Amino acid sequence: PSKKKAPSKKKENPWNHVTRVQLAELLGVHLDTVARYTATGMPVVRQGGHGLKSTYDAVECLDWWRQQIGKNEKEAAQTRAYNAQADLNELKLAVQRKELYAAEEVILAGQTQVKSWTAKVRALPRQMVQSGIISRDVEQKVSDLLRAFLSEISKWKTIADAKKSARKKS
Repeated sequence: PSKKKAPSKKKENPWNHVTRVQLAELLGVHLDTVARYTATGMPVVRQGGHGLKSTYDAVECLDWWRQQIGKNEKEAAQTRAYNAQADLNELKLAVQRKELYAAEEVILAGQTQVKSWTAKVRALPRQMVQSGIISRDVEQKVSDLLRAFLSEISKWKTIADAKKSARKKS
């Protein structure tokens, strides 16, 4: 008589069963977050422990996770509102302490400084002639060089522009 083979005792591993590491990757969270989710009710196919790894049904866990996000939207919105209010209060305090200035004030102060030193730079050739540093016949050449210098600086919009200009000259 022929013997029939006994059915295999090998455990099935359905495509949707994943480990904690795989589930963390799937959800885009840390392993500890998966453990916290499990403690707060996320479904587990087989609880791990004593050398065994937990097994999760990826589809059920994703459904549970989506439901939790929906429950937490109000709390997240409140947290964003509290954080925005805290940020606003910090900005107001920084302004009161004179640690922060309005953009208009900074721009006006910067423009005043630029106009001031531009006038000083443009006056240099005349002062150099009067001091005897250069002769009157090279005054125009020095003036042209300084105007070119000021023109170059006026084109700078960022610190990177200034660094780029410095590299060209060296």
